Amino acid sequence: MIMKKTFTFLLFSVFIFSCDVLEPDPQTSLPTATALVDAGSAQGVLSGIYSSMQDQDYYGSYYVLTPDLLADNSVYEGFYDSQQELDKKVVPINNLWITNCWVDIYEVINSANFLISKLAEIEASDRILGEALTLRALAYFDLLRIFGEHYNLDSAYGLPLLLEPIPNNDFNEIPDLSRSSVSETYGQIIKDLDQAIPLLSGTSTTGTFSEWGALSLRARVNLYRKNYQGAFDDANKVITEGGFSLESSLESIYNTTDKTSESIFEVEYNDQDQSSFNTNLIRRDEFNADASLVEFFQDGDNRSGLLTVRSGKNKSAKYPSGGNDNNAKVLRLAEIYLIRSEAAVFKDNNHNAGISDLNILRERAGLPAIESLQSHDAYIDALLYERRAELNFEGHRFFDLVRLDKSGEILELEDFRKILPIPKEELQVSEALTQNPGYPTE
Repeated sequence: MIMKKTFTFLLFSVFIFSCDVLEPDPQTSLPTATALVDAGSAQGVLSGIYSSMQDQDYYGSYYVLTPDLLADNSVYEGFYDSQQELDKKVVPINNLWITNCWVDIYEVINSANFLISKLAEIEASDRILGEALTLRALAYFDLLRIFGEHYNLDSAYGLPLLLEPIPNNDFNEIPDLSRSSVSETYGQIIKDLDQAIPLLSGTSTTGTFSEWGALSLRARVNLYRKNYQGAFDDANKVITEGGFSLESSLESIYNTTDKTSESIFEVEYNDQDQSSFNTNLIRRDEFNADASLVEFFQDGDNRSGLLTVRSGKNKSAKYPSGGNDNNAKVLRLAEIYLIRSEAAVFKDNNHNAGISDLNILRERAGLPAIESLQSHDAYIDALLYERRAELNFEGHRFFDLVRLDKSGEILELEDFRKILPIPKEELQVSEALTQNPGYPTE
């Protein structure tokens, strides 16, 4: 089910080699279940899970930048074959990034499974369990958006759900799990979040998952799975009770390595634990801004100022620190306004129900308010404008076009390419694992 030869080392390295920015505690190096005996060691393992999310193929760069590369926000001008394939939107089953992405995210899942399974045996705070459940939910959701038909609740092409830790880190013991359906996969994600949120009650951190981070994630998941009332309720609670506020200027969001008033959850980096955003976006000619994004903004939209030109290339200026201590902005308040807007429209079947939330972001961007819209299609166009203008280079564009059924129209994408193939190596080690429709198995 998960590539056994490489994954054994990868999971083990979470505990042996993680250099953590969240909790620089030597107990993050614990390698075995026998060492997890108290709250301190449980916190060390939890910190190791956050550290594994920092990997370049996950939130350290590529998982955030690839959805724009697969869509129309970014163009790849570097020399790596795997990113060139993603930019061309014809992704082979041996693509290096999908191989690494699958393994790295299941690494997070199995680490969370390990911690969740042991917390019942020791005295530790509810918060640790709540964070571990939320991290597992995020990891499964991120995998589903890449490898599962997340846009079709009736699809059989969800994910293999590994919910128990591999005994003694022996990956010869991995069960040959078949794929669960999309609905079953969403069901597990929501189950984890439903359990986690009350456990996180009263927490408000942004570098680790808090109650508000888990609520925001559940709002996003509910939106994707078309539970619009649930998405609206969660987003509304974050907006009205979470204590967050939009930054008055767009530059304030990005021209800092500190959290801002609209930060809800970020994967944190510093000069010791570095991300690769600035390297990939600014210093190298790799993930450059697509010409269509440069030309896309309405006159007067201040968000266009977050694109810059360097050495004749159009680039995103959202990750300005040359020290590569730029955080991954996983959840921020602007997205929650967009979720509430979309959920309001779909739950009430009223294309004007979400205008006020769009206008909140338009006002900050220096644009005039939308007074009314004439149709549902007009609302979708307005929503996609705001999401592209606000969230470019933050990991959303491709998923937005797919779930709103616009990838064929805007990207001229064949239907089966709405998701990426299961990696070749995974199919070779698991007889039960099936390939996504339209892709080869060898």
